[in-house]
Amino acid sequence: MFIQKNFETMYFSQKDNIRVVELKGNPYEIGYQHGIALKDEIQYFNDNFENLICLFQGKIKGKLFYRLMLKTAKDFEKKILNFYPESKEFFEEMKGISDASHVPYEKILLFNLTDEISTYYIGKSMRKSCSSFVFRNKDGSLIIGRNLDYGVFIDELPLCTTIFKYYPEKGNSFIAISWPALVGSYTGISDNLFVSINVSQSKRKEMGAPEFLLTRKIIQYSNNLDDPLINAPYTFQGLNVLVSDKNNAVILEISPKMKYIRDLRDKGFLIATNHYQHPEMISEQAQRLVEEMPIPLKDGSYVHQIDTREREKIIREKIEKVNNIDVEYAKEILKSVSTRLTLQSIIYLPRERKLFIAQNIKSPVTYGTWEEFNI
Repeated sequence: MFIQKNFETMYFSQKDNIRVVELKGNPYEIGYQHGIALKDEIQYFNDNFENLICLFQGKIKGKLFYRLMLKTAKDFEKKILNFYPESKEFFEEMKGISDASHVPYEKILLFNLTDEISTYYIGKSMRKSCSSFVFRNKDGSLIIGRNLDYGVFIDELPLCTTIFKYYPEKGNSFIAISWPALVGSYTGISDNLFVSINVSQSKRKEMGAPEFLLTRKIIQYSNNLDDPLINAPYTFQGLNVLVSDKNNAVILEISPKMKYIRDLRDKGFLIATNHYQHPEMISEQAQRLVEEMPIPLKDGSYVHQIDTREREKIIREKIEKVNNIDVEYAKEILKSVSTRLTLQSIIYLPRERKLFIAQNIKSPVTYGTWEEFNI
């Protein structure tokens, strides 16, 4: 079992099993504070990452593929900096994490580029079966629900949920609900916006923006719902990105060469799983989607996921039964589409700025308790 520890640093506090880490300063300083606060966890993942790859690939092939992934991470860094020079600050943040945690920089790079590298070589991301929705209640208020399903460190990540409170020198302050060593804001909240991402496997090309760059450009550097569509770079792999302010929401469907939005005002609710729904994006969808590959566990068993269109159907049927959705019903919706891979689950009320995070010692986290935070 993964060991939880308290850290006596100026950056760290804890509410039950959810840690809160404050990060202030320039990118390197922010990374260094991150690395100090979560050093033990980062070292644990570093020590066990190669074994994780062997679990997927077999021992001999896994060791070779792990070395290839490390080399590819360095190659990708150069390409990303060439195509997207604005990404430099996030690589500086990774260097700070590396120096403070005493984990080699190329390993931190790999942690942050795992999805892009696995997509590059295997054609599939490790981020599986994510589901999200936003609903407008009769009083005009919004409620957002989001499951993040991931195919790695299934036993450990539920114990490592962390709220990172960012106070960067440039851009907006924001929080990211994430895990140790990661710089992306895969679920993020600023004063202006909410963002979360789901993979939507697309036809790929040689290079596109990594997930961490897309999410940080939205949550740190966008101030309204128009900005993400304008500023979001085309990504290495397809994504469904839910972005909301206090009054409206959109889902940005994006691929390496196209992007379109679906607007909450068109229907009163939006659902995103792991396939495109905008008519203009259907041609961008990969023929085989991420949930078709079962995920191996340490005990030799496999997790089989719920089909992306089936999850959309389940959520849609539950939403269409009601005129209002409260927090308890949102929990029920998220629980209905959760699996052993559901490692993060949140509910957010943009108008009230209330955040609810599921916590459990094992996945799916939706079967545990929920902690409430005022943002």
